[in-house]
Amino acid sequence: MALLAIATACTPAQKPDATSQPPPANATILRSASGVLDCTTLGKGEPCGRETWTLTVQADGSRTLRSFYDGGRDAQQISVIYRVDAAFHFLDAFSTAYSKGKLLGSGFYVTDGSLLRVTTRGAAGFKAEDLPLPQGYSVLLHPPSLDGWHFGRYDSTAGGRQKLPTFIYGGVDGGPRLAQFPITLEYVGRETITVPAGTFETDHYHFGKDTEVWLMGPDHTMVRHEYRAADTRFELAQLRSPAGGPL
Repeated sequence: MALLAIATACTPAQKPDATSQPPPANATILRSASGVLDCTTLGKGEPCGRETWTLTVQADGSRTLRSFYDGGRDAQQISVIYRVDAAFHFLDAFSTAYSKGKLLGSGFYVTDGSLLRVTTRGAAGFKAEDLPLPQGYSVLLHPPSLDGWHFGRYDSTAGGRQKLPTFIYGGVDGGPRLAQFPITLEYVGRETITVPAGTFETDHYHFGKDTEVWLMGPDHTMVRHEYRAADTRFELAQLRSPAGGPL
């Protein structure tokens, strides 16, 4: 009995469950969202990967997207943190890419006046280079969720086919370096589409020669992405309600 009393006395007091209380909202974040894009093949509808992403929009309108893609026939893993200003001008990004379990490389890309400063580490070693920036440009780092932001540079008043100088990740020897190519953007129209996450009002665009994208809201959130050359379709499978207002 004495041992029982001692054991009882030594039992630590139960603390209140703090996990049930959400953290206070960050007043510096204007709105936020998170989602999942699931990949299936266009031809057979077979699963081919998944991308998860989170978005935060700061009070000054600048946006940060954090994306991770896992899948593909080469067991790819692509991680990207990517920032743009309120008008979708590219600011900076960091990326890493794996294929078949091996690191292809990593890269840091930042705009500095009239230059895109690029620092990469890949199979060829470490490299730093400064690339001259054209008037109006974008940076493509492959995760489909990021492809919507190129269309923030589209002049909807002018409409039609518009060429956008684009620095493309992996454009040089499959590694983390960038090469510049013009990509044509063209607005198709407003469309209501249904995907696993629900039914959404979207803007449909042609993206280059063989890609179609459907975007929604002020942050150009990717709802559907079809890339015929790779036989892939990404669709929004999950969407967490953002803080601070609608998408």
